[in-house]
Amino acid sequence: MKKCLISVIVPAYNEEKKIGGVLKSLINSSLVDEIIIINDGSSDNTLSIVRKFKKIKLINLKKNHGKSYAIVKGIEKSIGDIVVFIDADLTGLNDSHLAKLTNPLILGKKEVVIGYPNDIKTDKLFLPLSGERAYWKKNLTPYLREMSKKGYGLELYLNYIFRNKKMQLFPLNGVKTTLKYEKQTYDIVAKLFLVESFDILSEILKQQNPISYLLKSYLYSFYIKKPNKNNNQIDKLIKYVKNNLIKKINL
Repeated sequence: MKKCLISVIVPAYNEEKKIGGVLKSLINSSLVDEIIIINDGSSDNTLSIVRKFKKIKLINLKKNHGKSYAIVKGIEKSIGDIVVFIDADLTGLNDSHLAKLTNPLILGKKEVVIGYPNDIKTDKLFLPLSGERAYWKKNLTPYLREMSKKGYGLELYLNYIFRNKKMQLFPLNGVKTTLKYEKQTYDIVAKLFLVESFDILSEILKQQNPISYLLKSYLYSFYIKKPNKNNNQIDKLIKYVKNNLIKKINL
């Protein structure tokens, strides 16, 4: 297998409770060549915890700029051929997960790999918005300026621009994410919920054709698939939607 440099980019905003564990997992990894932490204007002890770790590259933003801005700053400073985005609130992350994110790119089988923690029993429709992702850096470079403006709408945007590429979406078995109210104060949770919801909604509504954008960046790429021969009623419904709705909006 050809050796490729792998840079892991971790944006962090008020992640004092979990970021230490994430950094330990990444530092102990035999697959990671570079770890970049972007402290996005945290008001808790995130920065002081990060500074205790060696072998990482720290980007300290004194003001909170939002997730997408922080990630772009990390990409710009990275040296890797492959960039991997990892959230700062995970537990259970190890080399096997990082290998599943990066190997499909290295082997040329996929161009986008998205992994999602599978511990939370939530609506499956949220899976394509997972923050655990791997891309070839060269494929992201042309879009960095636009990416920096997306906030929490970044994942939708990335899904859209890579909609015709070979994607893989898979569960990160054993990886757990922390709910916002478990790690931050309620006022910050409320703020983040509103910002996240606004970013995602505005990213959809500002498009010339919001329905087409939503389907291409979200539903179509991940959920509307050709049914198998032995499929049930849900598969038949998906086929009906694909044949009747998508054609009408001229995808």
